[in-house]
Amino acid sequence: MSEPAAIEELDVIVVGAGISGIGAAYHLAHRCPGKRFTVLEAKGTFGGTWVTHTYPGVRSDSDLHTFGYGFKPWVGRPIATGAEIVHYLGEVIDENDLNRHIRYQHHIETASWSSDAKHWMLTGTRAAGEPFAISAPFLYMCQGYYRHAEGYMPTWPGMETFGGLIVHPQHWP
Repeated sequence: MSEPAAIEELDVIVVGAGISGIGAAYHLAHRCPGKRFTVLEAKGTFGGTWVTHTYPGVRSDSDLHTFGYGFKPWVGRPIATGAEIVHYLGEVIDENDLNRHIRYQHHIETASWSSDAKHWMLTGTRAAGEPFAISAPFLYMCQGYYRHAEGYMPTWPGMETFGGLIVHPQHWP
């Protein structure tokens, strides 16, 4: 990776534009309007889990009345489809002008803390391979618990001789 032109300094860096990252952006925008922040998202769109998993019938396993945001109560069926959840997240982004804070296709390569500077330093690349560096005293990790590029695939006896197709739900054909 080549060096970025300059280090951008912000107050908060949020990693991930799924349900947690969008919620963090909402609260930062409304409760800390003077803070400079961004949301870094590796994918080309928001949605996290709900755009990573696209298998037929993907839906929430928790009711959205408690899983949704307090500032925008869920009004649909309690157990929602992935598409319904993505639509809901899009409404939150649009209604609160949050898209201006989200940077898509930003892949983080390093995150390091400096006790002397009391700042996090994140480096990575944008979609076109262009490097970036951002520094902030607060790093809010909202990237979820999935390894989005390649999901965990367990092995079990007989897997190598199984005659059917084995598909990971993150890579539905």
